[in-house]
Amino acid sequence: MLDKNALSQLKNLKQEIHDSTPRYEGRVRATTGRFGFVNTEDKQQFFLSPDEMEKVLPGDQIAFRVESAGEGKQQAIIEKVIKSELDKLYGRYVIRGKGHFIEPDSDTLNRWIFIPPNKRMKAEEGDLISAHISQHPYPNGRAQAHIDEVIGKPGEDHIEHRFIMAKSGLSAEFSAAEQQQVAELAEQGLQAELDKRTDLTHLPFVTIDSAGTRDIDDALYAEAHSQGWSLWIGIADPAALIATGSELDQAAQQRATSSYFPDQVLPMLPPELSEQLCSLQENELRLAMVVELKVAEDGTIESTNIHNAKIRSQAKLSYTQVAQLIKGEDNEIPAELHGHIVHLHNCSQALNQFRTEHCLVMEERPDYKIITDEQGKAKEIVKLERNQAHRLVEECMLACNRSIADWLADKESGFFINHSGVRTERIGEVVALIREQLELERKPKIQTLAEFVEWVQKAEQCDSEFPLRTIISRQLERSNLSLEAGTHFGLGFNHYTTFTSPLRKYNDLLLHRVIKALLEEKTPELPQQTTLDQIQQRQTNSRIAASQTESWLKLDWLQQQDKEATYDAIIVHMNSANFTVRLEESGIEGTIDRRKAKGDWTFETKTLTHRSGDICFKLNQPVQVKIQDIKPQNRSVRFVLVD
Repeated sequence: MLDKNALSQLKNLKQEIHDSTPRYEGRVRATTGRFGFVNTEDKQQFFLSPDEMEKVLPGDQIAFRVESAGEGKQQAIIEKVIKSELDKLYGRYVIRGKGHFIEPDSDTLNRWIFIPPNKRMKAEEGDLISAHISQHPYPNGRAQAHIDEVIGKPGEDHIEHRFIMAKSGLSAEFSAAEQQQVAELAEQGLQAELDKRTDLTHLPFVTIDSAGTRDIDDALYAEAHSQGWSLWIGIADPAALIATGSELDQAAQQRATSSYFPDQVLPMLPPELSEQLCSLQENELRLAMVVELKVAEDGTIESTNIHNAKIRSQAKLSYTQVAQLIKGEDNEIPAELHGHIVHLHNCSQALNQFRTEHCLVMEERPDYKIITDEQGKAKEIVKLERNQAHRLVEECMLACNRSIADWLADKESGFFINHSGVRTERIGEVVALIREQLELERKPKIQTLAEFVEWVQKAEQCDSEFPLRTIISRQLERSNLSLEAGTHFGLGFNHYTTFTSPLRKYNDLLLHRVIKALLEEKTPELPQQTTLDQIQQRQTNSRIAASQTESWLKLDWLQQQDKEATYDAIIVHMNSANFTVRLEESGIEGTIDRRKAKGDWTFETKTLTHRSGDICFKLNQPVQVKIQDIKPQNRSVRFVLVD
């Protein structure tokens, strides 16, 4: 037995070891594998082994110590879960023997969670369910969940839509209080507000949109002069009716955007407003904020004026009708509007030429529309090519938005969409790529907007074997809403914001309020940065939800096609492990696993290429593929290359 002195020495030694062991706090980050990482506030990152990951959930705030994992590596050992934010789960009900589980529909939680017998709500194998975490795995050994709702079964009518909506927290319903406010606004009408407005009803505005669009938020008119054009952009004005902090305003902020699913639109504002009272309907007096731009022959925007106005759209035109007129084909547009549309087209071409020479024009890609049946399933996928009418409207909207951003920057107010260019960790490779492909003696500088635009334009014109513009675009940061008037590298603009979709985007509606205050020479009430961050996150959530629903429906359709069919595709992304390809006729994207490819393949991060000898795979390269395996519910399809 150890005497008291030895026991004291041993205790002191243990304390010294404890005190000398590094300890931290951080947030758990999951991976697609069983292992994970924990990130600290000072941007350190430590490895979490599969055994340690079993003790926590993605996003957990933990206290941990750092120990050696051999071969000079370190790993985190969990000592305490400080906070766990993961609560709700959505996924598939799985039965294995006597065990009942939820298989989460999640990019970060890739293990099944046990559901105890008395919390299963009579769910059956394969059911799509919602649940909540009832027992955290630390220190209990394993996580448990209780079912909250059985959403439905795979194959049921509209199940894809219903499940993704539930998972994303989206709803098509408006509360009784919100509906009551809509009724009051409808009864009140527009006349009192119309009487206060600048009368621009003499201008023959037209709207150009898809044939079925009802929430029409922009109208256009262009007048030609000897040295350019006057371009008028009328934007719907729901901010004139919706009071700050009202029930409708809070609902719009919570939604942050209209969500466009294949078989349903979830409007940000009730249809009675977004499709009727505020929509710029044909031959109806409507409230609008009108931006008047003086555009020179070379596409330079020389001045910007903003009017609180009333307008009357002369016609609701479709993209197809306007494109036919531009091409000189037969169309159904009244003859008295032909000249105005030609002026619009000519003005938009000048604006495009200016952007081509001084800014950056985004790569064009087709859109794809899912045609659904009565059960909400995809029966056809239609490829929609952009035409001259789409480009006309796009140029006018871009001109309006960047002009508004410049106007706000001059007044040192408002908020903006900033884009900081190439990701910091990728700048070296982008610089090296440009230098190598353009055969430059020195490294080009791409830190300022002017430098970046200059070198991207030169790279785009370079006769290279690689799609340089596409490669650079894959290395860019994401844009963000900000109270600071920064640059937008992705578009090549000094400033940018969005103002043109207040029926569909809450930040645009907020910006209308800011501009109204500035026009009245009042100090506007600007949102907090945290509010802008929340809006952006909710808009991202909406886009992801719509994209996941589309992917599910598309893959369900693809699964019903010929299993041995060969498809034309294009490589749209790649990393060291796989390619992402897009099918040309349907827009369906899937992966090709390259980890077991025969031959000595290397992946070059600078050019984003896979190479083996003289064989090279690169971005934008056409390939032919066949389906390897497909899981519609998981929105996952793997292809193989056809030799």
